[in-house]
This record gives sequence, C-alpha cells and structure tokens, in this order.
Amino acid sequence: MGETVFRYTRRQRLVMWAFALGMAGWAGAVCVRAARYLADGQTGSAVGLWLMFGLIPTVLFVPLAGMPTGWTRIDAEGLRTRGMTGRRRVGWRDIESIHALAGRGRNGSITQIGVTRTDGRSFLLPIPFTSGTIAEDPDFYEKLELMQREWKKCGGPGAE
Repeated sequence: MGETVFRYTRRQRLVMWAFALGMAGWAGAVCVRAARYLADGQTGSAVGLWLMFGLIPTVLFVPLAGMPTGWTRIDAEGLRTRGMTGRRRVGWRDIESIHALAGRGRNGSITQIGVTRTDGRSFLLPIPFTSGTIAEDPDFYEKLELMQREWKKCGGPGAE
C-alpha cells in the first residue's frame, strides 16, 4: 500500500482562515480602542478590559491560523496525524477501532473520525471531518471507509 494523505478541503481552509483573520481584525480594533483610552489618560478598569478582549483573540489567532495545515496520513505501518494538539503515530496493530463520531459544535453538527487504541485510550483525527454546509467534506465517508479497509488489511481484526 502506498501512502495516502488527507488534508483539509479548500472550503474548510478558507473558512478557518476567514475566521482567524476576523479574530485578528477584532483584536486589532479592540487594542486600538484601549490605546486611545490610555492616550487620553484614562487608566481605569475599562482599559484593562479592552486590552483583555483584544489580546484573547490574538492568542487564539496563532493556532487557528495553523489549523488548516494539519493532515492525516495512512500507510502500511499505520496512521500519522498532525494537528493543533501536536503529532501522533499509531501502528495498525495498536488500533482497536476506527469509527465516525457525530457531535454538536458551535455552528451545528460535526462528524469526526475517532480512533480507539488497544490500550483503551482514544483520540479524534484532525482530518477528515465534516461539519454542516460551510465546512462540509463531501468525501468524508469514503475517506472513513478507506481508513477502515486499510486498517483491516494491514493489522486490524481479521487482518490478511
């Protein structure tokens, strides 16, 4: 088996970049407002509040901007991922199940692929996922079936 790499769809990347840039714009506007308060000699609690509302989106911008660069790879040894929470590598023989997990997000439903290891620990793959109409991946279930098929072929239950 060759290597297969799953990445965010073009639409998913655009949505995440737009959200991240919107947060950065909000942060800039709020920090400018706080700077005006400071320039006018106002040092009350409102200035700290404005700075806090400006800095929180700035801190969140960095992971959101990096999120669209994540990936999931499958090959003969197992699967590897890179997402916002770091990298992960799991061999096919260490996987107990690969399944779809449906949940609710801020903007409606989201379906991700969950992996349960033989030691009982589980995690969600950063990609692929599908969410509503904005971040929909039309090939999500085909990608899930491909992963399950390779897992069964290379080391899952009933491995050949």
